[in-house]
Amino acid sequence: MVDEECRTCLLCGTVVTGFEAIAASECTEKLNCKPTKKQGKMYFEIPVESVEKANKLCSVEHLFVVVKKVEDFGISNSDEDKETVLNRFGQLVNEINWDQGLEIWRDCTNYQGPLKLVEKPRDSSADDADDNSTCNESVSKKAKTEDFSSLPRFRVTCARTGSKHSFSSMEAAASFGGAINDLFHWRVDLSNADIEVLLNITNNTLVIGIALTRQSLGKRNIQHFGPTTLKSSIAYCLLHLACINPGDIVCDPMCGGGSILIEGVLNWPMAAHFCGDNHELATARVLANLKCISEDEKRCFPQDIYQWDTCNLPLRTSTVDVMVTDMPFGKKSGSRQLNWTLYPKALTEMARVCPPKTGRAIILTQDKKVMKKALNQVSQWWKVKSTLWINMGGLQAGVYVLLRSEKSLLDA
Repeated sequence: MVDEECRTCLLCGTVVTGFEAIAASECTEKLNCKPTKKQGKMYFEIPVESVEKANKLCSVEHLFVVVKKVEDFGISNSDEDKETVLNRFGQLVNEINWDQGLEIWRDCTNYQGPLKLVEKPRDSSADDADDNSTCNESVSKKAKTEDFSSLPRFRVTCARTGSKHSFSSMEAAASFGGAINDLFHWRVDLSNADIEVLLNITNNTLVIGIALTRQSLGKRNIQHFGPTTLKSSIAYCLLHLACINPGDIVCDPMCGGGSILIEGVLNWPMAAHFCGDNHELATARVLANLKCISEDEKRCFPQDIYQWDTCNLPLRTSTVDVMVTDMPFGKKSGSRQLNWTLYPKALTEMARVCPPKTGRAIILTQDKKVMKKALNQVSQWWKVKSTLWINMGGLQAGVYVLLRSEKSLLDA
């Protein structure tokens, strides 16, 4: 929704479920606003001129501008039949002020084509030419078809939560999309749409928006992917939990594609970042991703990347302030059987290179059972400050915030 007098707009950013608080904190810090947190998303109102800044939020996956919000649409436990409810979705299209939302969408996507048909003035001489009426009709139809082809393609995506609805998500999207087609004459294209209209239904609440991102922002800084490349948005949230200070030395001992390293050098430039991995292809992949970022940003970044054994790091004792890493889940990378040995050894080695009292570690893993036992084994060196549970592609993963105890490994 856009406030025309103050020129503000309501945006919704989708985030990885479990990281809503981090996303809200970033939003407040960078946009000076107070977002409203919901599961897997947040709503925030900002000036229209700040939308470009919102598009650069590191913790956000997708962004859309809200054009209509209905708190009580009366569709849950409704006595109306399905056809009547679906007709109400179609009628809602004509009640929306689309102009401001489409203007923001155009600015974000740099779309240059027309959004509406422009009616041409009728030629009065054509009315007197009765003999040519058939020919004029065919020419008119052809011209109209050509006009339609210049309009954008669109699709409606419906996300529905609530079990007491008389309709399906596809039926709601079809009814709403049909009304949009009648209003704007946009062409339907489900696979390569220019405009994506989002219909979010939560019980009786409706939120209608226009997507400002065609692809997930979670992949924004990665060009060369491996089998388990971490999303940039998740990497940023892990680093945010580490409370990195200027001058800190930050290491990712299992870097994969380098997502954590890249987010670190971009967002915490006053700290020193380096990484490594035991896989022979990992270092080349990280270098390739860093090269792409350097070309985009037109500046050089540190390239301290190593091939090493995580359980036997070539680092001096107590030299790394923060460890941030994505441990193998034992699915696409490694195995659950190997994790029983890897996790305690890796955590012990991280405790060696992190200084007592001040060292921190942020560990992401889906293998909760192995992690629990490993933490018990290294409890004399690592204390669990907090645990966050996040949703990664349908898998529940844990983010463990660990603090280094006062005890040295030499005392063991």
